[in-house]
Amino acid sequence: MKHYPGILLLALGLFPLSTFAQLTNGGINAYFGVDGDTRNNYVKYGPSTGLIASDDWFSSSISGKNIIDTSNASIYLSGLQAGANMGFNKRMSVPLYSKINGKLWLDAVYGRDYIASNSLVDSTAFTIASKNGDNPSNWMGGPKSFPDKDDLVDVFAHMRRDGVNVHDSLWFFTGVSTVGTTGSRYFDIELYKNNFSYNSSTGVFTSAGLDAGHTQWKFDASGNIIQTGDMIVAVNFTPGIAPVVDVRIWVSQTTFGTVTPAYFNFGPNFDGATPAFGYASILSKAGATNFGSGISNYSLTPAQDTTYSTPWGTENSSKIWATQYQSLQFIEVGLNLTRIGVDPALYTAYGLSACQSLFSDIFFKSRASNSFVSDMHDFVTPLQFLRTPVMDYSLRPDTLRCNRPIGTIQITNNTTIGNYSWQTLSGNISSSNTDSSQININKPGTYIVSASAAQGCPATRKDTVIIPIDTLRPVASIFAAIGPNYSYLQFYGGDTIASNRPTPFGGSKGLLWNWSGPAAFSSTIQNPVTDTVWGTYRLIVTEKRNGCKDTAVKTLSYYDFAVLAGRYLRLSGTLANNSIFLKWQDLDQSNTNFYIIEKSLDGIEFNKIGTVYNSDNPDPGASKFFSFTDYHPNYGDNFYRIQSIAKDGHASYSNIFKLTADLTNQEKFYLIRSYTGNGVALVANTDKEYKGTLVLYNIAGQLLQTKNIQLNKGLNKVELPMKDDLKNSVIIVSLLINNQPTFTQKTIL
Repeated sequence: MKHYPGILLLALGLFPLSTFAQLTNGGINAYFGVDGDTRNNYVKYGPSTGLIASDDWFSSSISGKNIIDTSNASIYLSGLQAGANMGFNKRMSVPLYSKINGKLWLDAVYGRDYIASNSLVDSTAFTIASKNGDNPSNWMGGPKSFPDKDDLVDVFAHMRRDGVNVHDSLWFFTGVSTVGTTGSRYFDIELYKNNFSYNSSTGVFTSAGLDAGHTQWKFDASGNIIQTGDMIVAVNFTPGIAPVVDVRIWVSQTTFGTVTPAYFNFGPNFDGATPAFGYASILSKAGATNFGSGISNYSLTPAQDTTYSTPWGTENSSKIWATQYQSLQFIEVGLNLTRIGVDPALYTAYGLSACQSLFSDIFFKSRASNSFVSDMHDFVTPLQFLRTPVMDYSLRPDTLRCNRPIGTIQITNNTTIGNYSWQTLSGNISSSNTDSSQININKPGTYIVSASAAQGCPATRKDTVIIPIDTLRPVASIFAAIGPNYSYLQFYGGDTIASNRPTPFGGSKGLLWNWSGPAAFSSTIQNPVTDTVWGTYRLIVTEKRNGCKDTAVKTLSYYDFAVLAGRYLRLSGTLANNSIFLKWQDLDQSNTNFYIIEKSLDGIEFNKIGTVYNSDNPDPGASKFFSFTDYHPNYGDNFYRIQSIAKDGHASYSNIFKLTADLTNQEKFYLIRSYTGNGVALVANTDKEYKGTLVLYNIAGQLLQTKNIQLNKGLNKVELPMKDDLKNSVIIVSLLINNQPTFTQKTIL
C-alpha cells in the first residue's frame, strides 16, 4: 500500500499510541462491565471485582438481563459439542432502543466464526493479500488456515447511551475471543456507514460506500462534523497490559490535510489504497473524561481460569469445545464515543441528528501484526449493526363500556422500543405506564400518539385512535301474575326483544337476571315463581356485552290483585276420555277481544294451541265462562294458561293450570296445525324411544321427501317439511318405525 505526501507510517510496535493512555485497565462504564468476562452482575477482572450490579453479554441468573439473545441456545450447544464447525449470529435480546436500568440500549450483535483447526478449515478468511484502507471490492474471501492467534471464535458488539436521552454519552462495547491464547493478537472492528456485505458463494465483498468503497466523514470550515462515515477500531493486545486501541475514521486526504476537527485532532497516520481517501487516526484533545477501558481475562494460574464463555460454549486452544475461556483468550474494550468526539449528538447545531443511524454494518477481522496495514487473515461475515430504527409497533385500541369505565390503548413494540407522546382532542387520559406504551382512558374520543426512536428524537410516526363507548342499556320490566287462591306469585321479567337492538358493537350477547324482594327472595332466572309475599320487588337486568344495567321496581299488595279481581281469569280443567277440558271465567270480559290458549310440557316454554273469540257483547261488569278441549294431552304433566287480549291490544295472563294425565287407549299418532300457526305437525305419543322415518307423497303416490326423526318417550311434535310450492296441496304423510308403516294420513298443507 502506498502512503502519500505528508504522511509517515510507523509500525504500531514503535508508536504505542500514547494519546490513548486514557484507556483504563477494565471497569464499569455506563453500567456495562468491561471485565474480561461475559456475565452480568459480576465483575471478574479490573479495579473492582465480585458481585457488582452491571450489565454484560449474558445473564448468570434469572433476574439478570442478558444483552445477547440466547434463544435456541441448546441447539447450538449440542452441535458445537458434537464437533460441528458452524458459524451463526445472534441479535440483541430486546428490541432496539430499549430502556433498561436507566440506559438506552441502541443495538447489539454476536457472531460465532468458523474455526481453522486441522481438517476443519475456516471458510471465512482472506485468500489474497488484503489490507485495511483497501477498497473492499478488491478483497477476496474463502477457505484458508492461519495461526491460531489470528483465528476468531466469538465476537461481540453493543452500543448504548449512558442514560435514556439521545444526548447522553454514547458508548461502544466490543469483545473478541481467539483460538490461540499466547502472544500478541491484532484485530479490527470496522463499522460501515452504508451497507456492506459478503457473498460466501463468490467470495466477493460489496460496499455501498461511494468514496473508494467507503463513506467519508465531512466537516465544515470550523471543524464540525456535518456527515458521518466509516470508522475502524484497531486493537493491539499484548498479554499483561490493557489493549491498545487506534480509532480511525475514513476521510479524504484534503480533509486530513486542511481540517482541524472541533472535538478531536487528527493523528499522524493516514492509510488508504488511493491518494484520495484513507483511514486517519484521531487523537484526544485535552480533557478529563476517560476514553474508556479495556482488559482481557488473566489468571495467575491459567489452568484454574473460570471465565464463563457463552451459553453454547466456545473453542479452546486445544481445538476442542469448552464451557469456559482459557486465560487471555477473551479481550474486551469499551469506548466513550462522545468523549472521542464522533457522537452525532455533539453536532446537532450543524445539521447532524442525535437520532440518526450512525452505522449499518460491523465487520470483525484479524491482522498478522501490529501494523495497521499488515495482511488481514480471518474475518466474521459482516453483521447488521445500528441500522435505522423503524417504528413498527402495533396498536390495540379499546371500547369503553358500563363494566369497563377505564380502558387502555396498548402499544406492542416489535423491532424497536419507541418513545411515545400522547394527546387527545375530545377524550381524557387518566394515567399511563412509565414509557407511555400504554395509556389509561376514561372518556371516548380521539387520541393521537407520536412515536420517536428515543427521548429527544423527532417523531417519525403518528397514529390516530378513536375510542368508542358502548353504554346502551337493556330493557327491564316486571309483570306479575298470581296463582289460584293467591297461592303463589309468577313473575315475568325483562324484555329480550327490546334489549336486542342493533348497535355498532353487535346485538345482545344475552341478559343476566337479578331478582330481589321481601322474605329474602332472590333469583337469577327470567321468570321466577315465589310464595305470595307482599312487598317491593326489584329486577336488575344486565347486558352481557357491555355490563350495562336497567332496573325495574314493582310493589305488590293484596289490594292490587283485589282491584283486578273483576278482570281476573280463573283457569281450571278436568281429564275425561283421554282429553283435557279447560274452562275459565272472566269476571269482566266486556273489554276482551279474544283468548289465546297456551300449553307447555315443562311449565316454562308455552306454545299456542288454540284461540277462543269473545263474540258476545255483554254489559260492563258481566261475567262469562269459556272453554277449550285439548284432545291430545301428553302423558304426565300438562301446563296451560290463558292469554287475554283486550280490544286495545293489552295482554294479561291467567294463572298457570297443571294437570297430570294418566292416559289409556289414547290415539298415539295424529296431525295438528303447528303451534306456530304455520304448517302441519305430526304428534306422536310413544311409550319408549324410537328412530323413525317421515315420508311425504303427493296424491298420485310420488315420493316428495323423507326425513329421519328421533322419537323420545312421551309426547313428540315433528314439524312437516314445508316447501313454498306445496302450500295448499294435498299430501299423504306416512310414519315408518323399524321400517314398518305405523301411521298414514292425508292432509292439506
